Amino acid sequence: MDVIKIINIINETYLYAYDMYGFCYGTDDVIKTFTSGFCYDYFCIIKMFFSNAILMMQNDKMHCAALINGEIYDVTGLRIDTENFHEATGCDVEYIYKYYNVLSPSFKEKFNYLVTKNVLNYKNSYVKTLNKTA
Repeated sequence: MDVIKIINIINETYLYAYDMYGFCYGTDDVIKTFTSGFCYDYFCIIKMFFSNAILMMQNDKMHCAALINGEIYDVTGLRIDTENFHEATGCDVEYIYKYYNVLSPSFKEKFNYLVTKNVLNYKNSYVKTLNKTA
């Protein structure tokens, strides 16, 4: 699977899910939401489709992303500032759980279902391609 295609599907699905179900902690701006406290949730979604994804932590601990096949990705696509990230340690994971927000269980369940459905059957879904590579 192409990582950018999956990111596009996740991002468009978020917009649909936000419109359908609302999300009191996030915004309708997918990039703002997943770069402002919900980045670990985004990593977990990517990990559903790329089991080899490794959690990467920004050196200032303000963001996390996924390392897939030697490249770092997040909600914005391919990251070029790879020197600003390191593989997350146990302390980093504790920090994430302590300071980062998490999606509400009811929204997360609906969102994960829609993402999975759209990734598996994207041609027949309401997902559009963003054509975004970075």
